[in-house]
Amino acid sequence: MTPTLSPPPSAESLAVRMNDFPSGFSPVLVKELRQGMRTHLFVGAFLLLQVVMIFSLFLGVSSRHGPDAANGFFWFFIVAMLLVVQPLRGFNSLSDEYLRNTMDLIQLTRLDSWRITLGKWTALNAQSLLFLTGVLPYLVMRYFLGNVNFVVDLVALGMVGLGSALASAITVGCSAFRFTILRGLFVLGFAFGFSGLFGFLQSTLFASGLSGSGTLWQLGLIALSLVYGCFFFLSFGASRIASLSENLATRKRVVALGFALLVLSLGLAGIEEEWVIVVSAIVLGLAAIDALTEPVPIYSRVLIPFRKNVITRLAARFFAPGWISGIGFFFLCAALWAVALHGDDFFFIGKFTAKFGPRASNFHPGQVFLFLSMINLLLFPLLLIHLFFRKRVSGNFTLALYVFVQCVLLFLTTMIVPLATTVVRSEAVIYTLVPLPSVLIVAHQSGHVDEPRYLVVALATTFFSVVVPLLRQRQACARFRLHLKHP
Repeated sequence: MTPTLSPPPSAESLAVRMNDFPSGFSPVLVKELRQGMRTHLFVGAFLLLQVVMIFSLFLGVSSRHGPDAANGFFWFFIVAMLLVVQPLRGFNSLSDEYLRNTMDLIQLTRLDSWRITLGKWTALNAQSLLFLTGVLPYLVMRYFLGNVNFVVDLVALGMVGLGSALASAITVGCSAFRFTILRGLFVLGFAFGFSGLFGFLQSTLFASGLSGSGTLWQLGLIALSLVYGCFFFLSFGASRIASLSENLATRKRVVALGFALLVLSLGLAGIEEEWVIVVSAIVLGLAAIDALTEPVPIYSRVLIPFRKNVITRLAARFFAPGWISGIGFFFLCAALWAVALHGDDFFFIGKFTAKFGPRASNFHPGQVFLFLSMINLLLFPLLLIHLFFRKRVSGNFTLALYVFVQCVLLFLTTMIVPLATTVVRSEAVIYTLVPLPSVLIVAHQSGHVDEPRYLVVALATTFFSVVVPLLRQRQACARFRLHLKHP
């Protein structure tokens, strides 16, 4: 007996099902929400979270040590769901489109790369918001059942929510890489950073009960940094799937400089210098790495807005897409960081080393040496890439190659430094003949920075790291100048 087939859905039922989301929503957002909320992982995780929350409440009431005994159990599952499970669901969000050969079809629509990436990230965070709202009733019940600071718990939950948004932005942005190993390395590296950040917040700010105006400023700075991090990594992922005629670099670089200036200005409002300099270094460092690893675009298209006048043509040297202008942007970031390090109100480097003496306006050569060595950590891979991988990259080297070179440099540093410390008499010779920035920083710590040859080596390293890539890619530089002057 043949089974009877169900009748096809009517046109009216299809119309009702298609109107479950407003028409103003992004098609990518609607697609990802429909697919994501129907998965067994989301439903199972949400139900498991509710069971764990109820169990933690009973554990807090029945425990002889009071509600504090269940705090770790309560927060562990919240952090695990929002900072581990949900972000990892975006690990393959963009790369899956390439594997299914659907990215080209999506890009044929009116959706640009930014809206594609933003839609996937928004869908993940909409689901994370459901987790947050599901936790709120238990947060209130904890307040009535035990001696729990509701304000601190609410702020902590908000910070976890922002951290979940940033973690999702990192996984979605890094999912543009087609190599799973590269995506895993990035996610693993940022996971260590997250664990350190939230461990620090738990042991310092939240442990003190959020008392003091300085604590509020620090929380505000962290919240702003998390929001900026979401924008940066979403822009990063969008730029990696965008066509070569699409300009996303200008907005990324302008926002990065603006946020760094905002962070530096907050130092005048009472935030500790350590917070200001560390946050600005992370912001400027990530923006500089992104600019230095951008592929060469189609200049005839992206340089049209920069041909208006002399000012816009000058701005193209720093804000146009591609790694060629990324070198100019790198030096803008370096100049801004130099102000943070050595400015009158933002002098900070002396707290890390006693070599420079007290806070004063005297300009020690060791400051120049250490500063050049630190910025060369980001710039030096360009020299090696264009010396040894020119035929492979042809000016369009990727971030994967940059990360590979950095790993090789780290390995060489771990080999050279013990050798230099073992051979005491030849220590200075080894540091001079091996101009790796990380090795030169170790030389600074060993007390040899007073010798002028180290400053000369650092200056030469910076010079060749800029000149050699530009000379090796003379044709790309010539096309940049040509299209900047003429259509």
